[in-house]
Amino acid sequence: MKHLIHIYIITLLLACTSCTSNKREIKLNNDQWQNFKTIRLDKVLLNAKNIDEIHQQFIKYPQLYQNFYANMIRAGKKEDVLVNRLPEAVKSNLESFVKDSTIKSFLEEIQKEFPDFENYKIEIAKGLNRCENLFKYRYPKKEIGTFFSLFNADVHEFDSIIWIGLDMYLGPENRVTKLLPNESLPQYIKDKMDKKYIVSDVLFGHLMTYHYQYLGDDLLSKAISYGKIAYLMDLILPDEQKENKFRYTKKELDWCQKNEKYIWQYIVDQELLYEKNAKKISYFFNPGPFTKNFGQDSPSNIGIWLGSRIIEDFTKNSELNIQEILKETNIQKILNSYDPK
Repeated sequence: MKHLIHIYIITLLLACTSCTSNKREIKLNNDQWQNFKTIRLDKVLLNAKNIDEIHQQFIKYPQLYQNFYANMIRAGKKEDVLVNRLPEAVKSNLESFVKDSTIKSFLEEIQKEFPDFENYKIEIAKGLNRCENLFKYRYPKKEIGTFFSLFNADVHEFDSIIWIGLDMYLGPENRVTKLLPNESLPQYIKDKMDKKYIVSDVLFGHLMTYHYQYLGDDLLSKAISYGKIAYLMDLILPDEQKENKFRYTKKELDWCQKNEKYIWQYIVDQELLYEKNAKKISYFFNPGPFTKNFGQDSPSNIGIWLGSRIIEDFTKNSELNIQEILKETNIQKILNSYDPK
C-alpha cells in the first residue's frame, strides 16, 4: 500500500511539473514563420551593374537608405537620396564608394562568410513568430534584411524591417576584422563580432524595443527588468546556446555561474542593491571588456545575467503562467525566491 501511495505522489508531482511547463511553452505557427523572406542589400552593392540599379533597390527602403548614405558611409545628406533620379554629384559619391578597392574587398569577404542566410533567417523567423503568438500581434513585414554598414551598425529596425549589418559579424579572426584599428572599434567589440550572436542579437533588440518593462532606476529594478527580457529570450529561442543570449563565451558564462555568490555579496556589502545613482551602477549593465571591480576575467553586463538568475528562481518557485510572470511588478516578491548559488 505504501508503495502505491509513493507511486501516486510521484505521478502527481510529474503531472504538476508538466502542467507548469505547458503553461510556459510558446508554440510555433508554421504557416507564419515559413513565409519570411531575406533581402540581401549587401549583395546588391557588390553585384549591381551600375549606381542606378543600386538606387532602385535601396529606395524601396527609405529609412535604411537615408541612414546608410548619411550616417554609415557619410557620403552626404539624408535628403540627397530620396529622389527618383539621383543628381550626378550623389551618383558620383556612391560610385566612388562601391568602386573603392577596399570596400569591394569588404563586400567580397561578407559573401564568403555569408553565401547563404537561410539558417539564420529560419531561426530569427521562429523567434519572431513565438513573440507574435505570446503577445498577440503580427510582425508587420515578413522580411529580414542584411546590408553593409561600414562597421557602424549591427542590428537596427528601419522601414518596419529588421536589418543586420553583416560586416559586424565577420568573425574576430577574419582578416578584415583584424585590419580594423582599435581606435575605431575597440578589441573587446572585435572579439564579439561573431556570427553565432546574430540570432540572439536580433531577438534581444526586438524585445528591448517593444517589451522592456521599466521597473525603476535602482540596480535591483534594472536587473529584474533585464531579467525578464532574458527569460523571454529563453522562451522564444529554446534551441539557442545559453551563452549566446548574453553575448558571452562559454568561459564567460561559467565565470558568472561560479562567482554568483560573490557577485551578490559584493552588491549587498557595497549597498548597491537599491542604489539609483547611474554613475555607481551603470557598469553592471554596460558593454565593455569586463565588469569594473570584478577583475579582467569577468564578462561585461553581469547585471543582466544576475537579473536572469533572479527571474529564473522566481519562475521555478511559482505556478504563474508567462503573462502573469511578466505582469508581476512587486520587486520584493520576485526577490524573495532568489537563492544565489
